[in-house]
Amino acid sequence: MGGESLVEQRQAEDKAAWDAYWKVRDLDSRGTIYPRMRYYVHKAFDKPATWFRETVVEPLNNKNRLPYYHRQLSRVPEIDECGVNDKACYFEANEQYRLDKMVDGFILQVLRQRLDRCMLYNNPDHSPCVKAIEDVEENELNFFIKYGELGSEADVRDAYMKQKHRLVWERRHPEIMGERARKLGEHKAKLTEGEFDYSFWKKGMFYQDKKNYEPPYEFHLSKATMEGDKPLSKDWEYYKKVAQDPEFDKEQGKKSNFSLF
Repeated sequence: MGGESLVEQRQAEDKAAWDAYWKVRDLDSRGTIYPRMRYYVHKAFDKPATWFRETVVEPLNNKNRLPYYHRQLSRVPEIDECGVNDKACYFEANEQYRLDKMVDGFILQVLRQRLDRCMLYNNPDHSPCVKAIEDVEENELNFFIKYGELGSEADVRDAYMKQKHRLVWERRHPEIMGERARKLGEHKAKLTEGEFDYSFWKKGMFYQDKKNYEPPYEFHLSKATMEGDKPLSKDWEYYKKVAQDPEFDKEQGKKSNFSLF
């Protein structure tokens, strides 16, 4: 598959999937009467159509396919490169931020759709979807780090300030960042060995997250119930309670016996 295009690789994967499907149909219908007859009838209709598509349609499409060029937009100066009173630079940086957010959202949407198709196709065994789950969770985290909790009215300055505060916090807590890096390295090492721990990303189901720490007088949710943990800043005394009571939230809200597969 080294010299094949992405389209040819996808066509080969589709052919292999259909070959496996007909093989299963053949094995299931052996030793029967009506299922065997139905198998031969379906095969009789499918064989000429498949032959025509694989020998005529797909080679012609691959030969005469027009190249698709993704539109490349020239980058403008970022918000940190703009002058304090440079309104034009700020406007361009903000429009670029909105475009980047839209593109990142579409990328995340494609990854989620790919995961949905994989889990639906392999249901109830989701083990073949490990890579798709990992891609979705990692990109959801990166998207939330950049755009999360800013609201729909946020602009590029809000995102820039959030990034600044995050970098300052990380420099002030190197031990926490080192522990996070260590756990991520362990997770990746287990992943290469074929062991996937879904609780690394989702610490619990929707009823086990930190929504109980939010004030009861707020009717909105700061994050969707299936998006993982909720911000602890809703409970202003959370860390005080943790420090004073060793038994309070001993697992830091990250204990779950839920297993995906």
